[in-house]
Amino acid sequence: MVGSITESSIREQRPISRYGPLDDLPRRIARLEDMDPSALGRHIGLEADTAAALLERARLSQALGFAAATTSGVPQESLERALRTLIQPADQRLAITDVVPAHGPVMSGKPFALRVHFAAAALNPPRLASVRVEWTGEPFVHEVLLTAEDAVSGYVDVVFGADQALPVGAATFGVSLYNALGAMSHFTATCAVLPSNPFALQVGPNGSFVTGTWSARGVRNGDAYDTGIAITLFNGGTTAVTVQPGFQWTFWDGGVGGSLVEQGDGAFPGGTITVPAGGTWGGWISFHSPDGSGIFKHYQDREDMTIEIVMTRTDGGTVRGTITARTMFAFGVNITGVAGEDFIGQEWSDLFAAAARTRTIYERRDLTFDTDDRFIPRAGVGGYEIIDSFDEFHHLLADWSGPNTNTNIDAFIVQAISVGGGVDGIDGSIPGPTSHDGSDSGVIASKSGFVDASGTRRLHSAYLGMLIGHEIGHYLGLVHVSDAGDLMLPSSGTNDINLSYDQYRTMIRHGWVRID
Repeated sequence: MVGSITESSIREQRPISRYGPLDDLPRRIARLEDMDPSALGRHIGLEADTAAALLERARLSQALGFAAATTSGVPQESLERALRTLIQPADQRLAITDVVPAHGPVMSGKPFALRVHFAAAALNPPRLASVRVEWTGEPFVHEVLLTAEDAVSGYVDVVFGADQALPVGAATFGVSLYNALGAMSHFTATCAVLPSNPFALQVGPNGSFVTGTWSARGVRNGDAYDTGIAITLFNGGTTAVTVQPGFQWTFWDGGVGGSLVEQGDGAFPGGTITVPAGGTWGGWISFHSPDGSGIFKHYQDREDMTIEIVMTRTDGGTVRGTITARTMFAFGVNITGVAGEDFIGQEWSDLFAAAARTRTIYERRDLTFDTDDRFIPRAGVGGYEIIDSFDEFHHLLADWSGPNTNTNIDAFIVQAISVGGGVDGIDGSIPGPTSHDGSDSGVIASKSGFVDASGTRRLHSAYLGMLIGHEIGHYLGLVHVSDAGDLMLPSSGTNDINLSYDQYRTMIRHGWVRID
């Protein structure tokens, strides 16, 4: 059997409370009412006497008198800096200035708190803090109301209980603050969750993946598959830990201890690894698996695998981590507006946004799709603009599905569906055929329009995106379920967008689903 080839490298580690490359940096924003002349001068770059005069005028007017200040020797650059970075006494704005763990590092399996620092006028303090937590599991949102004491202190501690404790790894916190006037400020901070045990190895995805499950991605590269993973050593202890640079890798079928697919070893460059107390160390490993290797065969057979990595500390103890490895699957969708001239420009934009929403739903479960955007002219649409019966739906598919020059699922967006029961979408058969011939090749959805406050015709993009996704699910072989939040509920709503692993396994077996 042909074997896989590995390469490894070391990656630079970021501070544990600024762990994400897209994290916001602390913002230098302050309240004018807290300033004295010296502090104001340092903040906006003025001499103390000029800052004192500016501060006096601002306090007399209850706002910064910038227009008058321009004739008083205050540089324009300093005035602009003040506008951007000072909250005025009657200001409606607010700003998050920093987000950090409140009581030391976030530790695995334990309650923790985030301290959200902010700047806001005393007249318009923040009222609500909302935190969206993205981690290896399903994202969740935690919200708290601020007290009068929080407003005075300039920060709020958002406390997460034992039921919200996180595992070892990276956790990204999207923090938003709101005041009573509807003003909002957002700040993103990622923390490395350190092990309470106190040393751990985590295996994460590395490149070539979209918004899917927490899994390593096998990417087809000619007659081989390339799989990249990120290795992170987390030290939650108070002393440094040294680790040998070598590692053992194993691909399992059926989880660790199941059927062996392939195994081997490698080493990171640079010699002995030192993981500082309360810190991390990271590296990359890439696997090149040619045709004839066990890994290649499993990817081709659309099977999941488990990658296990084992490393050894210099004291002889071992540490290990695992991750699922799978390919990304793809299919195609023909988004077809029926009576295309009856879609105004804004409705087309909303339809494209709906298709993007559908794609996001599927990518969360490791499938994606391409679209071919098209329309049926009003002159040739006949009675299909409004579907009045199931027979008419099947006639539409027979007359307009295809042509059979691609393997995309036909999704027709009609002006309305007037069929008993108040349905908004119809599918042909479960699963749909792998041909555009016949009267079952496609699905339809009502365009679900409304008129907004400005009088413009719009489409409900979020609902329509879910609806198109629901009908495509039927085409790919899914039946109705009763699980809360599932896309395939009989009367699914805008927020019903989950797909289970079993549903994923069903869809990837459809003949029009390919390895991406």
